[in-house]
Amino acid sequence: MVTCGVCGTRGGSGEEFCGSCGAFLEDDGSGAVAGAGGAGAAGARPGDPAAGARPPAPAVRPAERPGAAGAQPEGGAPAPRNVPPRPERPPADVVQPQIGAGRPGVQPPQPVVEPVFEAPRPGELVCGQCGVGNQAVRRYCRRCGELLADAVVVPQPPWWRRVFARKPKVQARAGERPVRRQWRRPRFVLPVLVLLALVAVGYALRGEAGRAVEAVRDRTGKTEQVHAVRVTASSALAGHPGGLAVDGTTDRYWAPAGVSSGEGQFLDAVLGGPVRLTDLVVYGGASPVAEKYLTQARPAALRVTVTSADGGLTVKDLRLADAAGKQTFHVPVSDAVRVRVAVLAAYGAGPGRHLALAELEFFKRR
Repeated sequence: MVTCGVCGTRGGSGEEFCGSCGAFLEDDGSGAVAGAGGAGAAGARPGDPAAGARPPAPAVRPAERPGAAGAQPEGGAPAPRNVPPRPERPPADVVQPQIGAGRPGVQPPQPVVEPVFEAPRPGELVCGQCGVGNQAVRRYCRRCGELLADAVVVPQPPWWRRVFARKPKVQARAGERPVRRQWRRPRFVLPVLVLLALVAVGYALRGEAGRAVEAVRDRTGKTEQVHAVRVTASSALAGHPGGLAVDGTTDRYWAPAGVSSGEGQFLDAVLGGPVRLTDLVVYGGASPVAEKYLTQARPAALRVTVTSADGGLTVKDLRLADAAGKQTFHVPVSDAVRVRVAVLAAYGAGPGRHLALAELEFFKRR
C-alpha cells in the first residue's frame, strides 16, 4: 500500500501512477510516496534532489589521479611513456567485478524490477494506451498515467464460462515463496456432481412429479362419465337394490338393510376398464327434490376406496352436506378398475327410517 504525496490517495503495491491525480509514484519502501514527474507534480524540475531523483556519483578519470601512469609533469616536456603490454581478454566464465563495488561512498547499481500486470478482469477499465486493467474508481491508468475517461469496461463472462473457467495462477513476487502446488480438482467434477444430485432428487421425487403432471392434466383436460358394468351391495331392502344407485336416475335409491344409519354398509362398482378416475358425484337422500329429500336418512360421511389395475388401493374420506342435489368430489386415481363406497355416518337416522342413496356417478379424463 502506497500513498500519493500530492493528493494523499492510497494506491496498491506495484502502481506507477496515482489513480486520482495521475502523479508518478516512486516507492521508497516506507509506504509514503511522493508524486514526481506526473501530471500532479507541481514545481518539480529535472535534476532537483527534492523531486525524488538521486544525484549521480562523480566519475574519477585515471589520468587525473596523482601518481597515475601517463600524467604530464608541470611546465616540462612530456616524459617518455613506458606502455605495458595489453592484457589478454579474460575467459568468458570469469566473473567481472561490479563497478563501484568495494569503494567507499559508491553504491552498486540496483537491479530494476518491472512490475507484473495481470490481464484485465471483468468490471475493470482497460487503458487505451497500454492495455492494463484498472479499478473502476480510478481516473488515471496505474501503469502509464493515461486518462481513463474513454476506457472500455471488461464485460462479465457468461455463466457457463465462469463454471468451467480455471482460476488464474498467482505469481510470486521477488522475495516471496511460491505457493505449494496442491491437488488440482478436474474441471468436470463439479458439473458431474450437480447432475448426479439432480438425478437423485428426481428419482426420489418421481412419484410426486408424476402426480403433479397428472393433476395439471386433470385440470386442463376434459372429462366424461364412465358407467359401472357391475354393482354389488353389502345389503339391500326389498325394492331398493344396489343397482338403483347407478341406474342414471335420481328418483329411485339404494337402501341398505340393518340399522337406519346404514353405517358399515357399502357398494362395489366395477368400471369398464383401467381409467383415469377424476371425479365422483353423489346424490344423497331419497330424491333431489327438497320435499322428498328429508323423508329418509341421508349419508353424512362416505369412505371411497379405489383399486388400481396393479392392485394398489387409494382411500379417501368424503364429508357431505345435508342438502338436496348433487355434490362433486375430486378423487384422482390412475388405472382405476373398481370403486367401493362405504357409509360412515348419516343425517336424520331414527326409528322407522332407513338410509337412502339416490345416485353415484363416476367421471374419467378423456
